[in-house]
Amino acid sequence: MRRLMVALAAMLLATPPAAACPELPVPPATDNAFGELILGATNVNAAVGSGALTATLSRCDELTGLKWPGPSFYDQLAYLSDNAPDARLRSHFGALDSMGAFAGIAYRAAGGRGFTWLRDDDWTHSQRYTSDTSGVVVTEMANAALGLRVTAWHFVLPDRDVLVNHYLLERERRSRVRSATIVFYTNFSPTLTRVAFIPLADWMLDYQNDFAVLYDRREHALLHFLPASARAFPRDFALLNPLLATPPRSRRTLQRRVTALARRLDEAGVYIAVGAAPGDDGYQCGFEDAPLCAHQSSFVDRFVAAAVDPELRPVVRLLFACEGVIRDPAGPLGACRAANAWTYRAESAFTDASDGRLARAPVAACQANAALARRLRFRRGQATATFDIAAGGTREEAYALLRQARAQPADALRAATEAWWADYLAPAHLPDTDDPTVLTFARRALIAARTATDNASGAIVASVATQLPYGYDWVRDGSFINYALDLAGYHDVVSRHNRFYARVQRKEFSPWSVVYSMKCPADPAARHYPDCVPPGTFEMNYFADPTEVVPGAPFSFEIDEAGLGVWTMWDHAQYLTDAAERAAYLADVCPAMERGAANLAACKDPATNLQCPSSEDDFQELTQGLQGAEAVLLALRSGIDAASDCAFDAGEVAGWQARSAELEQAIVAHFLVPGPPAHFEGGRSAWLIWPTGFPAADDPRTLSHAQYLQEAFIDPILARTARGGAYNAESLLARAHLARTLGDAAALGAVQDAVRFFVRELPTFDTHHLGEFYARVDADLNGDGIAPDYVSENDVPHVWEHAYLYAAAMVAFGSR
Repeated sequence: MRRLMVALAAMLLATPPAAACPELPVPPATDNAFGELILGATNVNAAVGSGALTATLSRCDELTGLKWPGPSFYDQLAYLSDNAPDARLRSHFGALDSMGAFAGIAYRAAGGRGFTWLRDDDWTHSQRYTSDTSGVVVTEMANAALGLRVTAWHFVLPDRDVLVNHYLLERERRSRVRSATIVFYTNFSPTLTRVAFIPLADWMLDYQNDFAVLYDRREHALLHFLPASARAFPRDFALLNPLLATPPRSRRTLQRRVTALARRLDEAGVYIAVGAAPGDDGYQCGFEDAPLCAHQSSFVDRFVAAAVDPELRPVVRLLFACEGVIRDPAGPLGACRAANAWTYRAESAFTDASDGRLARAPVAACQANAALARRLRFRRGQATATFDIAAGGTREEAYALLRQARAQPADALRAATEAWWADYLAPAHLPDTDDPTVLTFARRALIAARTATDNASGAIVASVATQLPYGYDWVRDGSFINYALDLAGYHDVVSRHNRFYARVQRKEFSPWSVVYSMKCPADPAARHYPDCVPPGTFEMNYFADPTEVVPGAPFSFEIDEAGLGVWTMWDHAQYLTDAAERAAYLADVCPAMERGAANLAACKDPATNLQCPSSEDDFQELTQGLQGAEAVLLALRSGIDAASDCAFDAGEVAGWQARSAELEQAIVAHFLVPGPPAHFEGGRSAWLIWPTGFPAADDPRTLSHAQYLQEAFIDPILARTARGGAYNAESLLARAHLARTLGDAAALGAVQDAVRFFVRELPTFDTHHLGEFYARVDADLNGDGIAPDYVSENDVPHVWEHAYLYAAAMVAFGSR
């Protein structure tokens, strides 16, 4: 997908596992140049959700992402980590202190009063899921100086858009804390902004998002909201202007008018209700006064320097950087105040919390944050508090969800959520091994895939993380995710996913996106390649929209995705044993398979017999590499195999057979290199062995190529000499298939050993998640006494990486 290696000098230092924020004691040995240095460091160690409301959390128990209505869009949280080279060494990965949502404790001790956020460095942090079959995250924190221990559980209810945050505080016998109040801080940024081809609007442009927050005394809840009529930028604050421009002098009158305002919010939009259970002991709605504009503009400066052509940089900065759009020296909030003549003031809830006494300001707007307080009632040294977050398309929907959640004990909701996930995993096929780490990882991979599956559309996003923006469905990723889900037995999920692909597949010759110079004629009869993009192909990726076809990024003709789309549609049919179900599925996807195979067969370079120039692996340039060639060959072979079941025209199929043989010869002529060992040179070369199956398994060229994969992509990880890596399990999976096909027990045993190493050393050591990229760190991160270790970086949890390693384990160990 994305190539991710640039060298950076390593620093040698052995340390115990990191317990405080940030997570790394030393820099990684290699830079994530095509990922985090462009779009920011992924501050995610855990994720919760089951296809609708979706949340991500840092290892230090901060909420770093909140997507609603689904895992694809929109991100409703104000959070922007940094894209500086040292972002992973900074607190919150460089995000501003007031970004995100998290809890803190105000306390009274013998020496006076104090306040501490639970994410601060004077707390230790240990995070995990409550079990291998659970979608509930638990973070255990301790503050030795205060003599306090806190356990936090976070989970999204499977049947409702509610995120539950439940805290158990334990006061040690010698604790100097006499009384305490827990404060739950939120910096949501409600948005309905989604721009086709530009995967930035709902997170990188948060200075344009957000609308308002209020405290509703009738509901005893905060309400962050954005009416749909105010979704455009600059926002229309007519609803709030009378209150904020001429606020009443009396606090009581102000609260009464805010409560009345809440009653009038009857328009659809985004409504995020936050409430303590059963009620709160204080609140604050404040104006966000952090240097958001400077922070975001510096981020954009690094983004354009790394990813934008020099001649376009001034224009891109003018369009996207806060300092290019907002001219007021006081930033977005200052611009709102000036444009709307606001005189009302309210302290930021983040700073207001520092004395533990929230000021009870009932409203804020433009760039707003909020907090709730709940006094802790210690009994036998223990106290609990729960804060529920409910999201809905109307005020009443959000309030109804909040009321339902508050009506049930948090422990009961947690038990029901754990039971739902256990039931979901119960029928899953797992690797046939007793190795507990392999099984733990396998279950977590399947949970990660379910968390990324959009309930409304059936699409599966590459990652639920916001930075990098991978909340889109790539056919490339999805085809291998489908394979893993079929191995696990979730055939209905794959059928629905492939129907999504059939729906979004390009049906006719279409214009290229604006990043290309080609001009596609308006007359459909005059359209052809290369002026236009052929039918049967896909955009780079898609929003998980249930009705519209909305591209997420601007690379128009990813030929490897077009080929993989045909393959996954046919491959999945082999797992459908019910005749009626199989027939209905094929009726839906056979036209898409025919369209894909036919147009890929036709789009060729007559001078070389390779595929026509196109994008490969998310690069804009039009190339003719191995990755595209093998994917086209795979599509042709899949179309040929499907011919009988789909009743394809015999003459057309004969043409695919001829083109397939022609392309096989071209692959050998253009990509086979002598080595040693002799191998096929190009992107994703493991795909030749599997799933393409060319050359034959016992062909000396295949055996030599398999050795090359071992030496280039597996051995350096096993020896810990690789400074970084991505998709190395791709080669594991190919070698596992080859060993199975050849009946090579020794090779299969070697793959099993490699799988054991990969699942122990590459994922997050506590939550068992993989990022797209992993970098070597010269430290002992997982506490096993061995250094260096690897840290998973961007887009944890990365579903394709999970699928690759899960599938490698299934093929290597067998299924049970």
